[in-house]
Amino acid sequence: MAYIEVFCLLLFVISIFRLIKRPRIDSNEPPLVPYRYPIIGHTYDFLFNTENFLKECKEKYGDLFSIYILGSVKTIAGADCAPEVFKYDTFDFVTAIDKTFPMMTIFNHFVGNYSNSYVAQVVHEQIGSKLDIYTSRMQKELLFGIENIIGDCKEPKAFRNIKKVLTQIVAKPVANILFGEEAAQFKEFMNSITAVSNKSRWNPLSPYRDIFVQYYKPIVEERIRQRKKNGRPELCKEIYEEQLKIHNESNGNLSTKDVDKMVKLDSFLKKSVRHSAPIVELPHTNNGESFKFSSGTTIPKGREVFVYMKDVHFNPKYYGETSNDFQPKRHIISLSNSKIINSPIRKVDRTFIMFGGGKHACPGRAFAINEIKICFHKLILRYNIRTESGKIIPPERVGYLSLPSNSGLVFENRD
Repeated sequence: MAYIEVFCLLLFVISIFRLIKRPRIDSNEPPLVPYRYPIIGHTYDFLFNTENFLKECKEKYGDLFSIYILGSVKTIAGADCAPEVFKYDTFDFVTAIDKTFPMMTIFNHFVGNYSNSYVAQVVHEQIGSKLDIYTSRMQKELLFGIENIIGDCKEPKAFRNIKKVLTQIVAKPVANILFGEEAAQFKEFMNSITAVSNKSRWNPLSPYRDIFVQYYKPIVEERIRQRKKNGRPELCKEIYEEQLKIHNESNGNLSTKDVDKMVKLDSFLKKSVRHSAPIVELPHTNNGESFKFSSGTTIPKGREVFVYMKDVHFNPKYYGETSNDFQPKRHIISLSNSKIINSPIRKVDRTFIMFGGGKHACPGRAFAINEIKICFHKLILRYNIRTESGKIIPPERVGYLSLPSNSGLVFENRD
């Protein structure tokens, strides 16, 4: 009897699906990839077979195509069309990403309605242009985190969830710089900062919004009062040798100039980021009227466009036949006169879009990169780091995301 009930339920669900209208797509829009079931559409393939699914879609439908996820049409932009998404103001990253991280809600508590240009200006003026001021604070907090979380490794220690370990280490410097030294002292606030980096687009952060506001709003209000009262207060051997040389030259007190000298580490990180980037990400919402791509296809107002990042980062026309190979020094060119030319990780162009591109490039990338490089500098100098198996372990793919393997990293003192 139970089988008959299940069968009847399936028939009922299928009949409901048949009553649901499929989305209306104009003839001049990017082609909508065919699907069988309404509402579900391509959701399963997008979440659980992302790489093969998108590759097949591009081969069959071209650089610009649309898919149907959980009742909503999303357009995917490949390598050729991605620059247009970054170039024009009609595409708004903030509107799209606010569904995941409630940035607008948090900022509106303090400054009212704001624009993308306002946020970019604030980040550039208050963080990017003041790295010389923040570097010492960042270094201090990173050393504190390394000591407390990894600690002494006279006997080798294995850490299986390396993403969690590094997130805990970098959370305090982020809170210190972005929210102030006061906020970095609150444990619940720090837990929320850590949680932010562990959330996906499909797992919103609204539960943490009240915590941000609870702890940070009083700090901002106090700073405003003080400002009115007092005025504004102002892995390889080569990489190790590079870091040791910079350490000795700086006597252990890094400046931004010292960080800029980390050319080999920079190239290694850029290559690592490229290999660990999501298959598809960087959603942008078309806030204007219908937008016409150079290919002639148009998308309507409100359409969300995702960038096919893997098509950019592993495109043979940019990186040649070895585009899939991990080459740590790919971004360094040594000239015959001993001069070295490198393409730093902070540079965004049509071949590297981890931080966006054009007008929509992440304004805080210089800060983020400096923190990462300083953190790795300290870790490399103090520990020998290896996988438990001694082999290179590729990242784990969970849907369209790329996550660090849980196979474990072993830290051991260099002394």
